[in-house]
Amino acid sequence: MTVDLTAEAPTAPVRRFDTPTEPDQLQERIRSAECKAANLERALASNRRIGIAIGILMCQRQVTDEQAFAILRAHSQRDNVKVRELADTVIFTGTL
Repeated sequence: MTVDLTAEAPTAPVRRFDTPTEPDQLQERIRSAECKAANLERALASNRRIGIAIGILMCQRQVTDEQAFAILRAHSQRDNVKVRELADTVIFTGTL
């Protein structure tokens, strides 16, 4: 009786190159998270500026915060200018 001790070398798994690899997916998730973080930072900065402008309008016109924001929004729509841009105008000039 003879025993065969030869073995075939294991074959590497077949890799499909038409689908993204795990490192590629991780890189994309990182890029997406960085973009989202940057957008949130910009939004937070804009929100603060709008809040300052609302406070200025509240003091000047003796209105509530909701009324002051409504004033900003109405001017924004009428003049076709973004609220954050109007907020900067109010902050720097004190007027709309």
